[in-house]
Amino acid sequence: MPSDRAAVGLSVAVGGSGLAPDACATGQADVRTHRPLLPGTLLHACSMSKLVAAVTVLRLVELGTLDLDTDASRYLDVPLLRADDAHDRPVTLAHLLSHQAGLVDPDAAGEPVVAGASPDLTALLNEGVVPGAGPVAVTRPPGQEFVYSDVGYWLVEHAVTRATGRPYPDVVDDLVLAPLGLTGPTPVPAAESAPLAGTHAPTAWAYVDAGTGGRLDRVVDSGAAVGHGTDGTALDDERAVYRGLAAAGLWATPTALLRLLVDLVDSWHGSSDGVLTPASARTLWSAPGPTRHAALGAFLLRHGTETVVQTHGWGAGFQGIARAHLDRRSAVVAMMCSDPGTDQDGSAVGAVADACTEAPGSS
Repeated sequence: MPSDRAAVGLSVAVGGSGLAPDACATGQADVRTHRPLLPGTLLHACSMSKLVAAVTVLRLVELGTLDLDTDASRYLDVPLLRADDAHDRPVTLAHLLSHQAGLVDPDAAGEPVVAGASPDLTALLNEGVVPGAGPVAVTRPPGQEFVYSDVGYWLVEHAVTRATGRPYPDVVDDLVLAPLGLTGPTPVPAAESAPLAGTHAPTAWAYVDAGTGGRLDRVVDSGAAVGHGTDGTALDDERAVYRGLAAAGLWATPTALLRLLVDLVDSWHGSSDGVLTPASARTLWSAPGPTRHAALGAFLLRHGTETVVQTHGWGAGFQGIARAHLDRRSAVVAMMCSDPGTDQDGSAVGAVADACTEAPGSS
């Protein structure tokens, strides 16, 4: 049953192959100012950022810059220490993207940090999240079990940055988001012109490293929704910042994430016009290890005889879910700017996704 806590603001987009997205929003983006939440308002994608990271890695694999199945240490300048019983099998990017690298995160890894300059991932990976904890370590045999890991995605981000010599958000923008029209300013519909004057992009980043070429115009600003707690009040920090962009650094509208999902579904079905080739799309949504629900950056669910791909996020003041229905060639994205106090199975975003999953002939 969905939580009885009403969402402060809820934004939804549905659509499918060959269909224009249908988006709507209700509630408020900021209860203090009564600013309405609109379909074009940015929300924190939280861990849905991981799917975008996985697509980026597959693009770099296509370009020959990265390899999914080789030892990821070749792309890193940080040690991957191993516990005595962790075996010496290489940790690959496929392991990292599917949470099967043998990493167990310390509790602090998924906590927000003080907003400001981007965290030094090299220092975090070398020195540990908790002061004195030491370098990141593989504590379980790689490729043998599922353990959800934000730290694994810090390593992915670090590998992308070192292999390309460019800031992570710039690589993602150029290879994934820009080809879908998700980085440049888009006209604000008339209904939105009062609260959001001018133009805005349907995606943004929690921060960029401007010192190495990152675009400051791509940093999330005051036009985005504000996070709200379980009691419906705005968070003191308004918009939480996390240590890794690949793990939880993307802000987006539901329509932006929907466009990506539909593009990937089309590629999965054989389209050669998408961000990924059909072969890469099939690799993206295949389980690379013994945990059959763990794909790259997302999870594989069964709904009757249908395969459903799901990614979801839950952070300070925000929650979201995105599902792609492979057989129907359709998708749904639901995001809210409040913490419902329960996971997606019991919240408003989960109820929306479930309703679309159950509806015959729809997403």
